[in-house]
Amino acid sequence: MKVNRRDFIKFSLLSLLFVLTGGKYRHRRKAEGMKDGFIRPPGAIVEDDFVYQCVRCSECIKVCPAECLVSVSLSEGLVEWGTPKVLPRKAGCIRCMACGMVCPSGAIQRVKEDEVKMGTAKINRKRCLVWEYDKDCLVCLEFCPAGAIYVDFKGRPVVSPSKCVGCGICEENCPVMGEAAIRVFVNGEKRFELKRNLKTGGGKNV
Repeated sequence: MKVNRRDFIKFSLLSLLFVLTGGKYRHRRKAEGMKDGFIRPPGAIVEDDFVYQCVRCSECIKVCPAECLVSVSLSEGLVEWGTPKVLPRKAGCIRCMACGMVCPSGAIQRVKEDEVKMGTAKINRKRCLVWEYDKDCLVCLEFCPAGAIYVDFKGRPVVSPSKCVGCGICEENCPVMGEAAIRVFVNGEKRFELKRNLKTGGGKNV
């Protein structure tokens, strides 16, 4: 991969910043009782290594057929700036694994579809049309590719954390205007160790 002067300067500054912050990254924000953080592409390595290993080439973003990947903006974080994140409200991840195939640095590993766990969806009952307004809506259940959403005895949608893969397709298709009534958080995400040129890697839940 060729790196132009502008990218070289950007990567040098990011590396310096990484060193100045002690080489470690920790998200401290909280939201709705769930861990807040960026939803990373399937196969992403552990966050502390991911922000350092990623070369901000955007190849994963370019190749994504679902167009669910975007770059983290500068306002969202200096250390994370330019790295890819899944934006479920824009589009959910279809787990095609193309991002891992084109990643030149190993920040996104080549993994099997059944190894993917990008986070866990959670329903905000105060915004859900069924829970709050007793409306006839089960769009999230209908679109969930993992069979992770079921209905309780009153016909209300419930997420099974163990089955949810965090793809965000439910969040993408939620008909509630503005912020979706069901959102993906990083809880339960599976990250991988850096292993270059391997089709699979050892993952761990965090």
